[in-house]
Amino acid sequence: MNIQRITTFIKSLFFHINRGLPKANQKQIEERYKICSSCEYVSKDMSQCLQCGCNISTKKIFLNKLAWADQKCPVDKWSEV
Repeated sequence: MNIQRITTFIKSLFFHINRGLPKANQKQIEERYKICSSCEYVSKDMSQCLQCGCNISTKKIFLNKLAWADQKCPVDKWSEV
């Protein structure tokens, strides 16, 4: 992971914590996952976005940016919920 992706992820995490850790529901996570899994910026080997550094997963876990309701795709493929 390069420095730019780490920096972008840390910024997103900071704002997510500041907003009270809002969660997306399972349907929203799965919709985002479907978009990400066909994206050209996703590393299939690492299940990670190469633009923002987030993990790509359908799990509702803390370090899964797809589960953060207040986040949006860095290349505008999905928005906040």
